[in-house]
Amino acid sequence: MRYVDLHTHRFPDASEADGMKEKRVVVNCAPTDKLDGVKYCSVGIHPWDVTSGWRDDFERLKERVQWPQVVAIGECGLDKVRGGEWSLQVECFQAQIDLAKNVGKPLVLHCVKAVDEVMKMCVGVKCIFHGFRGKPEQAKQLLQRGFDLSFGERFNEESLSLAWQAGRMWLETDESELTIEEIYERAARALRISPTDIVVPGTISW
Repeated sequence: MRYVDLHTHRFPDASEADGMKEKRVVVNCAPTDKLDGVKYCSVGIHPWDVTSGWRDDFERLKERVQWPQVVAIGECGLDKVRGGEWSLQVECFQAQIDLAKNVGKPLVLHCVKAVDEVMKMCVGVKCIFHGFRGKPEQAKQLLQRGFDLSFGERFNEESLSLAWQAGRMWLETDESELTIEEIYERAARALRISPTDIVVPGTISW
């Protein structure tokens, strides 16, 4: 399997079926989304969507994570800029951390200006920071704590290299108009390797 798209918001359509044989695409879903035709996905409660009624969504999430196509929980996390009420974000995120531990699936993380809080909370669970654009100092800190890093259209080349050297680098399209093949090409150029040399970590059980 050559290409893995760790995180995308675009649901594949029927015309892409043949190309999907060459890819593993993890579609980001909410607990209320229909998963018809989705081979791999992550399901979680985004911090932007956290309200006082988050527990209703969490009950749906607990059912969905048992489905075989759900390979990760997320995107979830903390956001100090656009997220909901902070105390509710923390409660909801902690519930998803505990769920991930119980079902043995990793978290796909959304984190804005809350890295310290996320590191303190995410103990004993596999986590992948999606859309990582941080500087090398932050990348080193996260990698030393056991986090995987996923990179999209824009990235810090040194941070990308650190994650690659550590064997914990993922690539993703997120909301980009680029294809995952094009993002592999960009990452490969930055790393001075061939796209075919890129191997993803074993954090997800396919």
